[in-house]
Amino acid sequence: MYVHIGKHIIINSNDIIAILDIESLEKKKNLNEILQNLKISDKIIDVSEENKKSLVILKKNGKVLGYITNISSITLGKRAENNFDNLI
Repeated sequence: MYVHIGKHIIINSNDIIAILDIESLEKKKNLNEILQNLKISDKIIDVSEENKKSLVILKKNGKVLGYITNISSITLGKRAENNFDNLI
């Protein structure tokens, strides 16, 4: 199943590793550390339109990358969960 994460971007829910809240990460100053540890600092695609709310980390074709989106992590989590429930 697929999850719309903003703008024209739709990703396969099976590729999602994590959906993280940007504001929480920035408050704790963990965002840059996470990106560096995952070695995806240069593999971030920003589709947030200057309203950063979530970081979606996924593994696609063996590569880890991230999307910054303007959709909340709660909403994205529900979208991914609903797709998972439909498979059962």
